[in-house]
Amino acid sequence: MKENFLMRWSRLKRTLPAEAVKAETAVAPPALLPPVDGLDLSSDFLPFMEGEVAEELRRAALQKLFAAEHFNVMDGLDVYIDDYNKFEPIGEAMLQQLMQARSLLPDELPEAAGEVLPAADGGKEVAAPDPANGEPAESS
Repeated sequence: MKENFLMRWSRLKRTLPAEAVKAETAVAPPALLPPVDGLDLSSDFLPFMEGEVAEELRRAALQKLFAAEHFNVMDGLDVYIDDYNKFEPIGEAMLQQLMQARSLLPDELPEAAGEVLPAADGGKEVAAPDPANGEPAESS
């Protein structure tokens, strides 16, 4: 019987997957790997990434690679590395300028009596308190 186009195509298609399966199942002999403890940045890590290398051994080699000093240099672009729990307290001069902190400070204020302070909410101006009696001075 003469082989037509479709029969030939089908036969070739079946042989290609069969050859691919044989190639996958053929295991290459494992390459001799250097000891993980002796690896450094100049070592060749490619044999650890190929073939039938155990996952634990592959991970150990990668850990050794990325533990190198070359990969652990801060570049200064990490904005979230600072410890924002430690802060410098606000200075007393700045506290005296804050309206809400006036109740925390002693009655002595360096401002002259009668000085008009701008309102924080953009509304009516408030006169600075008179240091003598603590009440707002008259504004004109």
